[in-house]
Amino acid sequence: MDRSFADTVLRALADRGVDPAADWYVVGGSGIGAGLADDPSLGLSVEHDVPLRELGLPTPRVEGHGGRLVFGTLRTGHARVPSVSEIETTEMRVAIQTGRIHPYEGHPIAVCVAPLVAVVGARPGGVVLTCAVGALDPDLHAGQVALVRDQMNLFGPTPLVGPHFLDCSNLYDRGLRAAIQRLAHGPDEPDLPEVVYAHARGPQYETPAETAALRILGGDVVGMSTTYEALAARFLGAKVAALAVVTNAAGADALSHDEVQATGQAVRAQVVRLLSGLLRTPP
Repeated sequence: MDRSFADTVLRALADRGVDPAADWYVVGGSGIGAGLADDPSLGLSVEHDVPLRELGLPTPRVEGHGGRLVFGTLRTGHARVPSVSEIETTEMRVAIQTGRIHPYEGHPIAVCVAPLVAVVGARPGGVVLTCAVGALDPDLHAGQVALVRDQMNLFGPTPLVGPHFLDCSNLYDRGLRAAIQRLAHGPDEPDLPEVVYAHARGPQYETPAETAALRILGGDVVGMSTTYEALAARFLGAKVAALAVVTNAAGADALSHDEVQATGQAVRAQVVRLLSGLLRTPP
């Protein structure tokens, strides 16, 4: 893995007195990332807020993405022993990348994963990737939040270089998926659908023929990001989870990014609620 851009990020953070180590790393997707760190429902106590451009990185140009790397803490409490009501307060340190750097914007893959590699490399903990996706499975509909259980990156970029034969049998961690399902499941709420994410390079949307092919191969949703970040995080020893917002039906007529942003905003509260619960627990 090329870590030269990540090393630049680490030097820039050190110059600002920022400790890069975090228990959790979050990447904000379309319609979710911008403003995520400031959302009162998340409750992040911000320590450092650094524009990506000050870390030697490009600012994401995609609407609905932020351009900051934010460090802060989330408080949590638990009884010290089951029989005693005394609460012990602990803190989880969280880093939030409010906007994603995409390969289709013309950036090398090492640049796209540089902030993640810098932070997760300092302390491999938990990584939560959020993203907008198109539905390949006709049973999925716009406005649903899904858990990624596996991915197809056969046609997408990889941050790995050389003989790094990474075991991807549990790429999206089963334990984290189970924890998110417990947070999502209410008295009258079904489990979140668990899906296979198929990577398409973009930035063009998939044609009907490409949509049909990806469906035959076993994809449930399709997107232009996420898979390369999951590979980088897992290579560094982190546990990975991904929350996907279904924003449209892949291959449908008149798709637009405005629709993607609007749907992401509509279900943002649900995503933030899940993040708020998960990030307060050790990965």
